[in-house]
Amino acid sequence: MTLDTRVYVLDEISYKDVWLKCNQLIGATENTRFTDEQQKTWRSGESFVEPGNSWWIWNKPGQGLCALLDVSYRPGVPLRSAEQAAAHDEDICNLPGGSWYDEESGPCDGSDHRPACWLEISFDTGYGYRGDNGEGCGDLHARLVAELGQWLDERTVRWLWKNEFTGDVHSGYERLIDLCSGGFEATAWYQTAVLPAISARIGEGGAS
Repeated sequence: MTLDTRVYVLDEISYKDVWLKCNQLIGATENTRFTDEQQKTWRSGESFVEPGNSWWIWNKPGQGLCALLDVSYRPGVPLRSAEQAAAHDEDICNLPGGSWYDEESGPCDGSDHRPACWLEISFDTGYGYRGDNGEGCGDLHARLVAELGQWLDERTVRWLWKNEFTGDVHSGYERLIDLCSGGFEATAWYQTAVLPAISARIGEGGAS
């Protein structure tokens, strides 16, 4: 089992710049193997590329990185427009693992559709992960999101992140603590990086 934390980048920015920053955060190097390709459509057991498919750039697994990383994008346009985000996608909404799927939730009402965004980033780490400093996968993801968020804030690029544990989408740093294991809020990075960012966002009325 893995923890897959998503970051939605709402404003225009080069996917390559974001990709490089995310790779820096997870410790990738110029020797890290990756693929940049248009995503395929699967139908009746076969895969093929359709003109409207999005693109994604992703690191190949098995390279010893703390998280699998992929970034979904469309060249020169948003990954999902507001209209696309609002539309009901039969292929996504009615499949396990889709944007809302829950056998007990009933028909899709659109409330859990993925948000409109320029890019969608995935950090994916096994539940059994333990870093050299004792951090678990949730601690790691809280740090990655916080550091990426600060980098985006410096460029006045808006962003959201999704907590896979709850399915909730948040617009700031405050709820990153929900990912952390007990006591991790006392660590140096949280005290020096996350808390000041939370305070600044609250001062602007932007944390949630």
